[in-house]
Amino acid sequence: MVELTAAAVFGVYAIASALVLQLVNTEVRTPYMDEQFHIRQAQWYCMGAFNKWDPKLTTPPGLYIVSLVVRTMGACTLDRLRAVNCVLGCILFWTVYALIRQNTRPFRAAIKALTLCMLPTSFFFAHVYYTDIASLLCVLLAQLLSVHKRHVWAGVVGGAAVWMRQTNVVWVALVGGAAVERWMRENGVVSGGLVQSVGQLVQWMKSPRRWREAVWVAVPYAFVVMAFGVFVRVNGGIVLGDKSNHQAGVHVPQMFYFYAFTAAMAAPTVLAEAQRYTHAVTSRQVTCFEMANYALETVYANLYLYLTYRPVLSTAVGLALTLVMAVGVNRFTVEHPFLLGDNRHYTFYIWKNLFRSCWWARYLYIPGYVSCMLGVHAALWRAPALWHIMWLVCTAAVLVPSPLLELRYFTVPFFLARLHMPTSLPRLSIELAMYTVVNAVTIYVFLYHPFVWSSEPNQLQRFMW
Repeated sequence: MVELTAAAVFGVYAIASALVLQLVNTEVRTPYMDEQFHIRQAQWYCMGAFNKWDPKLTTPPGLYIVSLVVRTMGACTLDRLRAVNCVLGCILFWTVYALIRQNTRPFRAAIKALTLCMLPTSFFFAHVYYTDIASLLCVLLAQLLSVHKRHVWAGVVGGAAVWMRQTNVVWVALVGGAAVERWMRENGVVSGGLVQSVGQLVQWMKSPRRWREAVWVAVPYAFVVMAFGVFVRVNGGIVLGDKSNHQAGVHVPQMFYFYAFTAAMAAPTVLAEAQRYTHAVTSRQVTCFEMANYALETVYANLYLYLTYRPVLSTAVGLALTLVMAVGVNRFTVEHPFLLGDNRHYTFYIWKNLFRSCWWARYLYIPGYVSCMLGVHAALWRAPALWHIMWLVCTAAVLVPSPLLELRYFTVPFFLARLHMPTSLPRLSIELAMYTVVNAVTIYVFLYHPFVWSSEPNQLQRFMW
């Protein structure tokens, strides 16, 4: 009976997804934007032309290999290839559900899985032929297998994730690091906050015989990372195909945009957890050392909450963080040619109207970045300390080198963070309502409000993420 509730919630998602797919296939009868490259490549694979490669593609052929299943049903048409992502989206629901179900009641787990799968930057791409859904699914499936101690299979699926998108190697490393961290906690190697855990870890590493088992846990993930290193060496970089427009750089404000995105998409939870964390800190008497340990436990999130009750100190810390971010914005803001060269993406209008209106506009948002950053880390205060730091480092490793601002790049780190935030039905209901409205508006605009470029009068253009 309890699993029937999850099945009923899944039915809502599956019906909604199928309806959207039908609408997309009805209104958008030709491959749109990057679909033209992905569809052409998948059709070559379906014809057995595995030696042909479109130079415009920059990601590995994992999705096209998965799509070969379509060949058993006949021709690899546009509708059928889009349906592959729709099916993968349904599998994503059950993967997320299984991750949440371990410590959450079935109905609440199902609602949270539904909410996450309805995230606008994820749900949209379950109905066009892009690599986003397959990439996200493989990362979360590797995480699920890892949690169930199927580390070899987790490594295999992690390898498949890298075949969907190269940057997933970083998330494979995070899954492996989290597996080792769980093993340490289960075997009493580490416990408590970060300061205490680091001391225990140093003592444990002094005896090689004691950490041999942990090394074996890490081997499947390390193999994927090392194999990827060989690929980078042979390929001359991580990008396939069009390397000229995908050069890595140092784009520090990407982290600021990510914090703003995450705080907005999980606003009910972030705000509630910030308030709860404030109460948790201020209701106990602690020594300076305990407070330092408590601070490091969530990196710096609690400064936002604890220092609220220390006006002078909070002002100093706030100014320091603001200054650091101002330097990041001033020295490391990157304006990729694609950002302002393509008015079909919402980021074009965000950047043009919010960041380019005047030279100082981008600095106006720094106080908001500070609040969002601290609020997000506050919402993660119950996550294991070591995992929290690994997630932060991996998120920066994926986002900072990317010169192009695309909101869909935030999807994987958002999912991983949101899975570690508390589950509350009232908050989830608000988030689900938010996502539903955004999806309804953006999909409606995509389908029914096309426009035409003067340079391509016979081709309809559409707004999308």
